[in-house]
Amino acid sequence: MSLYLEAATILESPQTTSLKAIIYNPAKPFKSPQAKLYALIVETLKFQDILKEVVENAGILKLERKLTPLLSILLTHDLLLTKSGIATSSGPLKDALLRHKARLNAEFTRARLRRGHGDVKSLIEAVNAEHSRESEDGVTKTATGLTTFNPRWVRVNALKATLEDSLSSPTFHTFQKVDGMSDMFFFDVVQKCYYQKAELLPDILAIHPSHDITSSELYKSGKIILQSASSCLPAIMLDPPKGSIVVDGCAAPGNKTTHLAALVGSSGKVFAVERDKRRADILEMMVTKAGAEKIVTILKSTDFTTITEGHPAWQASYLLLDPSCSGSGILQRIDWDISKLNLPSSDIASSRPSRKKRKRDENSQESSAPRPEGQEAKQMDEEIQEDDASKERLQLLSDFQVAIILHAFSFPNAMRITYSTCSIHAEENEHVVARVLNSEIAKERGWRVQNREDNPLSRWHRRGSVGELSDLKVSLEEQQRVADGCIRVHRTDSLGGGFFVVCFIRQVDDKDRLGGDIDIGNLEAPGQGNEPPPQAMGGSIEAEDQEWNGFSDEGPNEAVSAIDMTDDDPPSGNRNRKKQKQKQKQKSSKGQQGMTEKTNRRFQKSRKGWS
Repeated sequence: MSLYLEAATILESPQTTSLKAIIYNPAKPFKSPQAKLYALIVETLKFQDILKEVVENAGILKLERKLTPLLSILLTHDLLLTKSGIATSSGPLKDALLRHKARLNAEFTRARLRRGHGDVKSLIEAVNAEHSRESEDGVTKTATGLTTFNPRWVRVNALKATLEDSLSSPTFHTFQKVDGMSDMFFFDVVQKCYYQKAELLPDILAIHPSHDITSSELYKSGKIILQSASSCLPAIMLDPPKGSIVVDGCAAPGNKTTHLAALVGSSGKVFAVERDKRRADILEMMVTKAGAEKIVTILKSTDFTTITEGHPAWQASYLLLDPSCSGSGILQRIDWDISKLNLPSSDIASSRPSRKKRKRDENSQESSAPRPEGQEAKQMDEEIQEDDASKERLQLLSDFQVAIILHAFSFPNAMRITYSTCSIHAEENEHVVARVLNSEIAKERGWRVQNREDNPLSRWHRRGSVGELSDLKVSLEEQQRVADGCIRVHRTDSLGGGFFVVCFIRQVDDKDRLGGDIDIGNLEAPGQGNEPPPQAMGGSIEAEDQEWNGFSDEGPNEAVSAIDMTDDDPPSGNRNRKKQKQKQKQKSSKGQQGMTEKTNRRFQKSRKGWS
């Protein structure tokens, strides 16, 4: 019975990622075989409308109190639609259903005939056909909840293979190129074809999601990597030259890290920072599989904000930041929307029309009757509290994201930094951009958003929202330029989910020198003194990469300005002043480390769904 109980538990839980990810990458292993669990849930979802009708008309939920609506349709599915029947030995739940086997079979026959199918095979074929039709943008639109959004995206790993070699391999040699994304979904039977947008996504292919290539030699050897197109945008936008030193500040599970390694090549260096040991182990496996172990240095159990002067990564010129976020954009990846499950009601006693009609009338009268004032007030209070909690969580995430970027701004040789989220909320996107550009360190070191025309992704049509940059303390013209420099990806863009990415660059002077310098001790944690306890985070940051903790809520450390640290002091008292400033600098460094350590304890991530 564990198969059905575990399936019911999955269907009852909030869905934060794809059904496959929930089942095949669980936080806690299932007792049931994963393939059986996935098949049971998917097939039940396909037939849920029919199963709901059968269970309700049979009236078994009113007679068998031990059966829940979820368990009733799961068990009824296997009883009526599988050759082997219910996959469990005798027990109270199975016995409860079998007591009404004849009634369930009779109602199933009536439901099948009402739909015009002479036998069960015809009904099954019709339901399967309904779920195989794809719309132009790759989204299946049915009333039963199937929401397969985008194609399967494949990145060719340039460290091990070329695009031409991959397309001529046994995996893809029979695939035909199509001119448009939607062309892959216009066939009654899925065709072997691929789509490529080379000018935007070099070495990246899209294929139909039904094509499973995980058993191919290309995938097993690390020559190709399954990675959503939106996830490839930060590395493409960063565009580090060959031989560059790059930091991936939020590295696990490693797709972006290995993408960076492919871009900088064997003469480059990538520092992959990962604070969580378990995720660092996954990152290490990914890097090894991609053949990037000589390029990538994995900084295990390391907080990005602890990288300061003296650390090898401190000299990096390019930084990629994809920190923890709300994950609101990753709903695009859901292939089966279990939130739309259509469950039977225990109120309907039989299939006789007169009784059903009376019941519907009663329900209609009940729904139209005014609810008590206290009940309405209570529901309104709950909605307000939920909304406030959501805003509070977004504010916490935004503060954390700002802190990460401000620390990256302090890297002395940094020339370009990309910041990205898989969020659709402006609080984590344009608002963060405005806040960091308003900061003192951004102004003193010359950080700004890169012009749209200067970036490899300049041809992407969807840009940032200028209306969300009203807090940016610049002219309207400059706000528009900043918005044009930001990229937004909508769920309907077929790149793998909602996404945001922006590239910050350092202003240079007439002599092609980078902007001024600023001591990291002068940085002030955003929202200091106002952060609620970590429990307010809600314990559900659902994003692909969940890594870093922000600065603490303590006040800024005592710092030494760049002017005070020069060697141009007058001879008189120079030695004493230098010693005093050295002590001051050491105190600032220790204070910064203490602030980071405390913050690491405050911002403890909680992961659900994604791995």
